[in-house]
Amino acid sequence: MKNRFWGTDILLFTLVLVTAAFAAVIAITRPDLVVVCILGVCVSSVAVLFNAHAVRKIIRGVFFGYGKQSARQQLSFENLFVPVAIINRNSIVWYNTAFRSRILEDNDCYLTPLEKIVPGFKISRGACKSGANLVINSREYTVFSAAASDDDSLWVCYFVDDTDLKWEAREYHMTRPVVMQIVVDTYDEVLKEMKESKRAQIMAALDRLVEQTAGAAKGISVKVSSSRYHIVMEERYFSRIYESQFEMLSKARLVEEDSVTLSVGVGRGGKDFSENDDLARQALDMALGRGGDQAVVKSLDGYEFFGGTLPSVEKRSKVRSRIVAKALKDVILQSENVLIMGHKMSDLDAIGSAVGIAAAVESCGRKPHIVVNEELTLAKDLIDHVKRRWTGGELFISAEKAGHFTGSKTLLIIVDTHVARMTESMELCSKCGKKVVIDHHRRMVDYITDTVVSYHEPYASSASELVTELLQYIIPTHYKITQVQAQALLAGIMLDTRNFAEKAGVRTFEAAAYLRRQGAMPNDVLKFFSVTKEVYQAKSELVNKAVIYKDVAIALSEALPRELSVAVPQAANDLLSINEVAASVVAVKFDEQINISARSLGEVNVQVLMEYLGGGGHLTMAGAQLKGISLEQAEEKIKESIDNYRK
Repeated sequence: MKNRFWGTDILLFTLVLVTAAFAAVIAITRPDLVVVCILGVCVSSVAVLFNAHAVRKIIRGVFFGYGKQSARQQLSFENLFVPVAIINRNSIVWYNTAFRSRILEDNDCYLTPLEKIVPGFKISRGACKSGANLVINSREYTVFSAAASDDDSLWVCYFVDDTDLKWEAREYHMTRPVVMQIVVDTYDEVLKEMKESKRAQIMAALDRLVEQTAGAAKGISVKVSSSRYHIVMEERYFSRIYESQFEMLSKARLVEEDSVTLSVGVGRGGKDFSENDDLARQALDMALGRGGDQAVVKSLDGYEFFGGTLPSVEKRSKVRSRIVAKALKDVILQSENVLIMGHKMSDLDAIGSAVGIAAAVESCGRKPHIVVNEELTLAKDLIDHVKRRWTGGELFISAEKAGHFTGSKTLLIIVDTHVARMTESMELCSKCGKKVVIDHHRRMVDYITDTVVSYHEPYASSASELVTELLQYIIPTHYKITQVQAQALLAGIMLDTRNFAEKAGVRTFEAAAYLRRQGAMPNDVLKFFSVTKEVYQAKSELVNKAVIYKDVAIALSEALPRELSVAVPQAANDLLSINEVAASVVAVKFDEQINISARSLGEVNVQVLMEYLGGGGHLTMAGAQLKGISLEQAEEKIKESIDNYRK
């Protein structure tokens, strides 16, 4: 290395001689410039000598230290097995033998720009704690760099060859276990009703499908019950299933004309088989809670969803309703105070189901209170109607007043939502000792988990339908709900089914028949759907502003008064009557918040659209709220959501 510096000195000395020769020629031809030429030669000579000395001094300091210790006592980069290079202003000025043999392959590159040796590498990238990853000569290196001068003009770079370590790390990751749990979610409702030979034929086809899926992934499949399977595989082969977007879901639907669907839960990223099995179980519960016919992948980073395009299969058995009703009645009797709460911007379903629960609480000898913001509700007429006919004291209270009833013996029953941030008051969720959730929307990631009773059935048309079924098991035989309570529940069912035109199953009509027997008159209920002239005009303006984007009608406005907010979901419903419109999204800005209502005819899963915006709902009806953005930005997000859905 010392010889390389002598070669450089000779080169610099030659350049000085050439400069002196040119100066002599100029001085002969122009005697008047003799003094200038002499000064120029002297200055250039001094500058070259000074810089050569400075570079030597700096490099010597880097190699051997700046103290008075002997050079033999300092660490010598030359003897390091790790390749080391010194970079001065992005050019290589020194390197040790290991760098020359392993990085340069026994070639020399003195004063060569680092970019030519390692294309794309920036010295600053190696200054971080983890260094920078590079591939050089088919070997993998982690490069660490450190500034060796105050002005950051001189850097020392260490090239650590960790090819084998990185290969081992990748191999460890690719061989991690992945657990998949599969359930035939139409087994009890559809397959059990078939003839034994037909059911055996379908199950044999599903067995082959699961075995083929496991075989393609080099995994092991086990049938643990008549309708449940487990598959264990390595991470490297799971990527094939992941990249195919779980095509086994669509293949299962082809077995028997969409009457057979699967729910899949995948656990990955855990430290062992047991943890991955727990993650898979949580993922499967999430898939079933969202209506089935989908795959959910659960890792330590969260959830990923695939599928979920078909409506939920209605459950014919009411055994679960009876069990939940018994558990709910017991927890009501064990509580001193009972609060009932729906979601923000409460609608007829939230208020109707809350009134129904209030009837159940009253029949158990407890005094109910419904928490609602009466200034921000879409069911003002229903609330006023119930108030005039309720004889059990104050029923509707604000969240602030409800705070006086909180405590360890207070029961909070949440209806028509299962996410704390969507309720009328998140604070009440944290202050009440016991919580019950009754909801029909497809499950979201941040659902309430610390419940004593959870009745979450996405097959149901509405929360009011679920509450109506529970009432038939909670209400004593000698007790009858009032006409106003029956009307409130029927209003909730009619809202979410669009007057029994959508998502109305057998159990929906059975619930409506029960309410009719209790005195609910459909003509009287329709009065809760009537609107003022101002609301009708606002709804018409929203419909008129709509544009169609990929068969989704989008309407936006920021000029709608808060008291006319009921026009937003109504406009979304009306937009569905336009030809070639499969779904509708209406976004209106109130103050600093944008309220979004989405509706569909079943071809588009608007829940998926709204989840992209932080909201939720179910297949044909969903919503979201956005804060801190403009209406134009909201429109871009809505279109992004539609684009992602259409991919």
